Amino acid sequence: MNDPTGVQKKKIRFGRLPEVLAVALFVLVVAAVLLFSIRGGGTAAGEASVNYIDVLEGKLSAALSEIDGAGSVEVVINARSEGELVLAMETTVNEDGSVTTKPVLVGGEVVVLEEKYPEITGVLIVSEGADDLSVRFSLLEAAASVLNINQSIIKVYTKGG
Repeated sequence: MNDPTGVQKKKIRFGRLPEVLAVALFVLVVAAVLLFSIRGGGTAAGEASVNYIDVLEGKLSAALSEIDGAGSVEVVINARSEGELVLAMETTVNEDGSVTTKPVLVGGEVVVLEEKYPEITGVLIVSEGADDLSVRFSLLEAAASVLNINQSIIKVYTKGG
C-alpha cells in the first residue's frame, strides 16, 4: 500500500508473543495463588513471620539470662524479610509450544523444597549485667552464635533501673 505521504506502513507481526505472555501471566497468577493458600493468606504469612521472630526473641532472652552475671535479659530482633517457601515445580512443554508450570503435589500436599527464614538485620540485647565487659562479651558472642549472624549487627546495653 502506498501512502500519499510516501511513508510505507508495515504490519507488525507479534507471532507467538501474545500467547507466551498469556502463559507467563497465568503461571505467575497460579504461583501467587498457591503461595498465598499454602501460607494461609497474606495476613497469616506476615503473622507467621512475626510469631517466628517473637518465639526467637523469647528463647534467646531466656537462654541469655542464664549466662552467669547477665541477670534479666530482653532481646529485640529486627528482620528485613518475612522468609519464603521454595516449592518443587514441574514444567511441561505442550504440543503447541506453550509452557505450563505447576507445583508438585504428593498426597495432595505441595512439596516444599526449602523454607528460608527471615533475614535478621539487627539485634538489641538489654541486660542487667551488661555493665560488666565479660558479661557483655558473652551475651554478644552467644547471640551471634545462636542466630548465625555477624556480631556487628548486635548491640548490647545495660538495663537501667
